[in-house]
Amino acid sequence: MNKEIVNSVARNTAIQFGQQVMTWVSGFALMIFLPRYLGPANFGRLYLAEMVAGMFVIAVAYDGKYGIARQVARNRDEAGDILVNSLAFRVVIWLVALVSMIIFSIWAEYPMPVVIMIAIFGVEMLWVAGRTVYSGVFLGFENTTYTAISAIAERFFVAGVGIIALVFFGSDEVGIAAIMAVGTLVNFIICAGYIRRILPPLPRVDWKKAGVLLHDGFPFLLWTIFGIVYYRIDAIMLSFYTPDQVVGWYGAAYKLFDVLVFLPSIFSLAILPVLSKLHGKEQMLLARTTQKGLNFILLTGIPISIVCFYYSMEIIGFLFGLKDYLPAAANLEIFAAGLLLLYIDMILATAIIACDKQRQLAWVAFIAVLINVGLNYFMIPYTQIHYGNGGIGAAVATLTTEFYVLISSIFILPKSIFDGSETGVWLKSALAGCGLYGFYMLVSSLAPGVYWMVTAGAGAFAYGLLLLAMKTFTREELAYARQFTSLSTLRETIGRGRRGQP
Repeated sequence: MNKEIVNSVARNTAIQFGQQVMTWVSGFALMIFLPRYLGPANFGRLYLAEMVAGMFVIAVAYDGKYGIARQVARNRDEAGDILVNSLAFRVVIWLVALVSMIIFSIWAEYPMPVVIMIAIFGVEMLWVAGRTVYSGVFLGFENTTYTAISAIAERFFVAGVGIIALVFFGSDEVGIAAIMAVGTLVNFIICAGYIRRILPPLPRVDWKKAGVLLHDGFPFLLWTIFGIVYYRIDAIMLSFYTPDQVVGWYGAAYKLFDVLVFLPSIFSLAILPVLSKLHGKEQMLLARTTQKGLNFILLTGIPISIVCFYYSMEIIGFLFGLKDYLPAAANLEIFAAGLLLLYIDMILATAIIACDKQRQLAWVAFIAVLINVGLNYFMIPYTQIHYGNGGIGAAVATLTTEFYVLISSIFILPKSIFDGSETGVWLKSALAGCGLYGFYMLVSSLAPGVYWMVTAGAGAFAYGLLLLAMKTFTREELAYARQFTSLSTLRETIGRGRRGQP
């Protein structure tokens, strides 16, 4: 790849990875305390309220970071107008969404604690809207430092205050919901302070331009509907067919699944502005960059999926305790199989957006929602009756829908994107994955007493050695990997962020 592209992607990926490591620490700490102290039923109510609120976040997210980042990357001189006008129409939409979600929660006859939490998350959506716009502008300038700082502050606030509230004050799920909302406000305030470093004094709202942004962002809205409805509707449907405890089991597995999406999320955000600038100018370089992104995500996604599948019970036991959350292990096994599909889908979707084919992607999203809802309608009751765990059906619906999105995305992308694809890399990564699974089976049979984390880590190391032995990487790719993981890249990124440079 072009050296400038490598530098940009590596710089933004490295800083976001550093952010993810730090937020992981706080996130996992809270994940360990929250389900144990609340119990499956109360944890299920909190998870349900989050998912209901997440459905309505569609309104304020609208075209999300992707749409804003693409516009800013191509028209940086108009970044101020894009920011204020994007905020303006979201505030109007937020008022409608807030009233709608409260009405829905009452219509659904949810328990009062759930209604209260939904209202709290509804107020929080205003700050989510602002944070989304700011993050999109930062990303359009290829500067993720400020987003990382604000996200770290939010996560540490929520984890620290949340754990104290649970352990020392016996906080219930409503109190935790309020702490989460305040954490989002902290994130928003930090982003608002940093935005002045890269933008001059902001212009006034131009409602005509806001209308244009509203129109241009509509295809992204449809994609956002897919991304949010598809990932949230299962919990809501579970709440209609199963007890709160089953929703809690599903929520425990899904929370971990959601955390593990960090890698494609980071990488796709890093390459989006790069691909957007290449489209229509350097198609061969665009194709090459996309292919390298797919190679990277396959090579890293395979061991993560295998570890989650093979050690699903151990992971659930470590994080949540098998006494109350044993059924969540079956859900996690299915999610592990779908994790790799999701990794690939996110990179393909990023390339589709960069190629201005978001309208076609919107149709894929619409059909995917119908497939997911239809499968949930049949699979949740079936698995609840036969296995006592409707979450198994919801997880199968997620896996099936991801496969549909994968096939559809391949057909949407220009054929030139796949010209010269390195199928040998894909084959070698699959063979290394088979070797990794065999390694775990062998160790489990010969040395069953070895702690699972030690075996998992040793297997991942062996997977990397196997890839090197098969000469999977070129010298250029190894150089990129060194730059991606180097401390100098991280220091440079932080330094640029402090100076307000993109």
